[in-house]
Amino acid sequence: MRRISLKAAAAALVGLLGASALPSCAPVAVVGAAIVINDEFVDNAQSSVVPHGLDFTWACAKDTMSHMTSDLIEVDEDMRTIQTYVDSALVTVQIETYDANQTRIRVAAKRYLVYSDEIATSVRDSLIRDLN
Repeated sequence: MRRISLKAAAAALVGLLGASALPSCAPVAVVGAAIVINDEFVDNAQSSVVPHGLDFTWACAKDTMSHMTSDLIEVDEDMRTIQTYVDSALVTVQIETYDANQTRIRVAAKRYLVYSDEIATSVRDSLIRDLN
């Protein structure tokens, strides 16, 4: 049996209810379980470039994040993003290629709808420490 989160169900319901109020030609987007990386994330993320390949950094990031929380971890393999709760903050980690054999790590943390640089920096530093 497949489980869905309350947040995903609410988003789908809002999308369906909102779609019934729109003209039939209006586009409707319902966000499911995808992790969205936008300008707000980039502007508020703590970022570092590490001298390791993308695959190695990605594997280490998943391992490190699994040890930092007892909550479920949402992983998007295509976007190379991880989302989970650390110290009551929603933490999003993005791993991307920066240059040949260099990878950028971006970490943003939101607690009570406010970005927390302290938590994001702590998570980023843990990721970098575990890479070395």
